[in-house]
Amino acid sequence: MRQLVVNFHGIGEPPQEIPDDERPYWCPRDEWLGLADALADLHAERQPRITFDDGNASDVEEALPALLERGLTATFFVCAGRIGFPHYLDDEALHHLRSHGMRIGSHGWDHIDLRTLDAARLRHETEGSRERLAEHGVDEFALPFGSYDRRVLRSLEPYRHVHTSDGGATRDGWLVPRTSYVRGWTADGLTRLVTEQPPAWKVAMRQGKTLLKSLR
Repeated sequence: MRQLVVNFHGIGEPPQEIPDDERPYWCPRDEWLGLADALADLHAERQPRITFDDGNASDVEEALPALLERGLTATFFVCAGRIGFPHYLDDEALHHLRSHGMRIGSHGWDHIDLRTLDAARLRHETEGSRERLAEHGVDEFALPFGSYDRRVLRSLEPYRHVHTSDGGATRDGWLVPRTSYVRGWTADGLTRLVTEQPPAWKVAMRQGKTLLKSLR
């Protein structure tokens, strides 16, 4: 079945400590609640998946209550090096998410483009982050900035799934394309995104780009 994976970052007003390049991806609370309603309405028939990146404290404070109220689940991809820092999740919060049926994944250690790293730092981001998160049952990885190449993918082979930002639908392969929220989404727009089949040429272009990145 064709499924869309919808990705969010922070919910609400981003604290000052949040890096500038991450702030535009934060979803205002009222907007998030409307989108959560739309995802709940779509769940029975289309079963869109939901993910959150970066491990912001708003995952527990804002996202989790809305998910639970609507009977939804999500996977939360955490930067291991930010655990316990102000405005980010700590280990207690990660256990809290899991106790409510949510899943935890790795988003690396320092939220850095993995293509730019030497072998030792790449291992730290991929293997080291998984070791740090081992108590939380991590077996999935979300690529920071959606950036990857053949060398990066090779380093991630031990993971069950690797999540990209390539967009489009997934059919449960190892590489999982995701579509990330951008400010201004509406419930109607999200519904169309999940339910409408894109033109064949657009699907082919996305698949071609994914293949090129995987081989370079």
